[in-house]
Amino acid sequence: MRRSILIAAFLWSLVFPWCVRGAGLAASEDPRWSDWPNTDTVFKPTKYASLNEWKQRREWLRGQVRFAAGLDPEPARTPLNPHVFGKIEHDDYTIEKVYFESMPGVLVCGNLYRSRNAPGKCPGVACPHGHWKEGRINHEELGSIPARCITLAKLGAVVFAYDMVGYNDSGKQFDHRAAVWNEPANALWQFSILGLQTWNSMRVIDFLQSLPDVDPKRIGVTGASGGGTQTFIVSAVDDRVSVAAPVNMISSTMQGGCICENAPLLRIGTDNMDIGALLAPKPLLMVSATGDWTAKTPQVEYPMIRGVYELYGAADHVANVHIDAPHNYNKASREAMYKFFGKWLLNRPDADSLKEGDIQVPKPEDMLVFAKDASPANVLTFDQVRQQWKEMCRKQIEAMRPDNAENAERLGGFVRRSLSYMVGSRFPKTGEAIRKELSSSADQLWPCKECVYVRDNRPVRVTEVGSMMASDSRGHRVTVIVPAEGLAVLEGMKTAEAGDGSQTLELIRRRANLSDRVLVVEPFGLRKPASQPAPGRGATKFFTCFNRTDAAEAVYDIVTVLGSVMNEARTKQVTLAGFGKMGPLCLVARAMIPDEPAVEKNVACILDMNQFEEGTDEAYLRQIDIPGIERIGGLRAIGAAAATGPIWLFNTGDKFDATWAQKAGEVHKRDIRVERGPADFEQISTAISKASVR
Repeated sequence: MRRSILIAAFLWSLVFPWCVRGAGLAASEDPRWSDWPNTDTVFKPTKYASLNEWKQRREWLRGQVRFAAGLDPEPARTPLNPHVFGKIEHDDYTIEKVYFESMPGVLVCGNLYRSRNAPGKCPGVACPHGHWKEGRINHEELGSIPARCITLAKLGAVVFAYDMVGYNDSGKQFDHRAAVWNEPANALWQFSILGLQTWNSMRVIDFLQSLPDVDPKRIGVTGASGGGTQTFIVSAVDDRVSVAAPVNMISSTMQGGCICENAPLLRIGTDNMDIGALLAPKPLLMVSATGDWTAKTPQVEYPMIRGVYELYGAADHVANVHIDAPHNYNKASREAMYKFFGKWLLNRPDADSLKEGDIQVPKPEDMLVFAKDASPANVLTFDQVRQQWKEMCRKQIEAMRPDNAENAERLGGFVRRSLSYMVGSRFPKTGEAIRKELSSSADQLWPCKECVYVRDNRPVRVTEVGSMMASDSRGHRVTVIVPAEGLAVLEGMKTAEAGDGSQTLELIRRRANLSDRVLVVEPFGLRKPASQPAPGRGATKFFTCFNRTDAAEAVYDIVTVLGSVMNEARTKQVTLAGFGKMGPLCLVARAMIPDEPAVEKNVACILDMNQFEEGTDEAYLRQIDIPGIERIGGLRAIGAAAATGPIWLFNTGDKFDATWAQKAGEVHKRDIRVERGPADFEQISTAISKASVR
């Protein structure tokens, strides 16, 4: 055995210089170091070639929006406990004060507008208000929430204008622009102001549908600016919305300027045009203005979304009205909405002639739910709401504990689906990753190649080492090695004598003699450019709304290489080995592999868990900073999802819960080996060898 190792080392000394002479890939060539989409990026509209293409995209996007909002799975629909009081009566409409609980201790406050003369059941309209100074009671020329609600009530709708989080009465519980919403740990749990506002909007629909005078099948939503964002976000995730009119917001040049419009993961690979089109083929009115970021809507955004409606044969269900005004929801914009809602929601034969009459708006103090100096009783503080959210997440995941086949399958599907949104991609299909060879040592006994695997313009540095025994005529065994040092583990080698390299390098030597192919992978982030454009990657506003974190990019790269190799017909067996800080990320990548190809390609894992301290937000932020990772149960749930094949987790330390992976392994009848301490070279090499001969 030792003789064969020495022979292998000698052969390696012949080929190794060729492995490290390749041109390589300069970090500056990777667009992830310089091209960061953000809220002010000019996005190009997408043209979908067929209804089937759009439907596949729509399924993905709806899931992405739901997950980004923290609503997969949804919170429990606890009792609303509504309070409706303080009626203000007019000849043809009434206004009432309302508050209810969207979740225990979280209040939604607003005003309910009703017609006094409407026969039968009326449509319900939800009115999120946007960033007007006076919130839901704002009444000025450029935008009046009471005017639109009063007019809709006169026309025969039941209308609820409600506070965005931190405005008006809600401001007694939350601060809309408080720094605590931006705390990095919130993203691990998908706890965000956008998510809370979206859940509030969904509970507003619950409230409207609970009213005896509302037709539950006719629900409209309309708002401007931030209220326009909330209009198309809730329309994207809640099928009960039947008509929508987002005003001055669906834009290719500005995606939203507030944290309440930019949750982590929301726009990775997409933009407001795509999200706005998710209502199709239901009626959608796009109101735009000459004096804001919707100035080009008639030429850019509207044609794109109309193109989606045309795929359904429903081009008449979408319309654009362009107003010569600054950013607004003024009378002209409101009257455009009345006509559209009159046709599609109110079923009025006179829809085209509807206008806004004289409006008598009550005093602000008569509209607010709570008196100026009064505080609502039994409400939670921000910290209490955040803690309640975390406990909810833990209970939802605990309900999927993989103690039986049903739960193991349910958890595995949930984790894989969630990870695809967290990493910004599903497991790659055949042909999605393109392999580009940079240099080769084909004249040597062991072919050694410097390559990049490119998917979605993202290059992954890889050194491929082939065996002298490799043959395309038979199935290949592939060992994918992800060192903590990246390709530097090769570049730093000066001699092939035993003991001169790291354990990882010794492993690469041995596998190059025993496997058909060894792929040494350098994921994103291990080789940083000497300088970055200011302010630097990750520092731009709402970065994680539009871009993957470094850890998510690294997982994306590992999955790209795994998918490319596994999609090759000649590959029959794959072993993934990850070391140091790359070990936990490799476990995340392994969990993304669907069950069928994992079994078909005999995927096995040997992973260094790097003494990961599970159970602390700080450890995730330091090592696996991927938005949503604790929302889905962290590494314990991810390990369980990966347990459809043999896994050896070593160096776990005392604070890693491997019981879920072990339980799932029992269910799937797979060998899951866990050791708290580190492993030496011989143990690792033997484990990989055993995995490779199954």
